[in-house]
Parts: sequence; structure tokens; C-alpha cells
Amino acid sequence: MTLDKDDHKRPHLRLVVDNAEKRNTRPADRGEEFIPLEELVARRDNFRTLFYTDLSPWQAKAYERLERFMAARDWPYGLDPEHGRLMVLPVGIVCPEAVEYGSALQDEVLIYVAEDLEGNGLSLSTEMILPFFSDDEAVMEEAFLYSTPIHQYGTIFLEENHQDGLLDLIYRLTFPLFPPAVSGRLLDRLFSVAAFEFRETCRILTEYPEG
Repeated sequence: MTLDKDDHKRPHLRLVVDNAEKRNTRPADRGEEFIPLEELVARRDNFRTLFYTDLSPWQAKAYERLERFMAARDWPYGLDPEHGRLMVLPVGIVCPEAVEYGSALQDEVLIYVAEDLEGNGLSLSTEMILPFFSDDEAVMEEAFLYSTPIHQYGTIFLEENHQDGLLDLIYRLTFPLFPPAVSGRLLDRLFSVAAFEFRETCRILTEYPEG
């Protein structure tokens, strides 16, 4: 079998460098205002009433517990009521090593509470964009299929970024909640698992072979 000469020209999966403003997990459709993380943190108290409006009692209780958890640790979190109900953190808070793999300090971790698919309880999820991308969709698909690990708890998937149309590799970790069991121990475990699996995924992707 001969090697297609075009394969040598295929752009390598690379770290996201000087591109942080384009690689963002929070959706920003046309006409929607995108609020930077720094502003979400600074205006957290202003957004709180809108954030909690129309939430179910169990969801509100879970978010209140999350706020107390983050405030006790002095974490700079924001509340985004414009794109669902998202709590937003700098990625370096959850996984300090992420910066070593190319994540920018302003890259975000999203945390949200939603009803589970069966409608019998809630689920607590956290999402982070992996700091690797290529504008060649084939490279992204191959990296996803052949180089991303299968984790014990979290999952990795490809999703189109609404801001630039490129594919993102996204890590998501979801824990089931059975109201009202949102404890500090559970949240410590959630962020510990997310940090470990995110770090391991980044380590493996840095070894992705250049085509």
C-alpha cells in the first residue's frame, strides 16, 4: 500500500496557542452576548437573581451548595444565566497542570446541574475543552477515535465550536445526584476525578503522532 503524499501535508494536532478567545465552551450564537469569565466573576451578585429564577427547588439547593463550596475555598467563580444555568471557573483552579499543556489562564470549566434522563433525580456535570485542535477535521476525528483514552468516569466527545466552526475535543464528567445529597465530599471527589482524567487526556494527546 502506498502512502498518499497528501498525508504528509496534513496539519498536526496541536496545542491551542494564542487562540484562547476562539476556543470557548460556552455557546455564543449570532445575536447572543458573550460575557467574559472576568465579568461573570465581577458581576456574580448582579446575575444571581436571574440565575436562580425558575429553577426547581432541588436544582436551586444544589447550586447553593456549590456556591458555598466554592466561596469557602475562595475560588473565583461566575454565574452565567444567559446560556442555561452555568457556573464558570478558570481551568487552572480545577486542574493546575492544564496550563502546562496549553490551556490559557482564562480557559473555562463549566459546572451545571440538570435533571437526569429518567427524570428521577439530578446530575452534576463539569465540562472542559481540551487544549488541542486542528483545522483539519480528519485530524480531530482520528485523534478522537484512536488517541483519546477511555476513562473510568468521564467521557470525551467532539463538538463544533459555534464561534469559529472548528471541532473541539471536550471532556465531560457527570455524577448522579439523589436529592439532596450534594456534599463537600462529593464535590471534592468530582473535581479530583476531573483533574486527574483531564490531565491524563492531555498527557496522552501530547504524544499524538504527527501525520
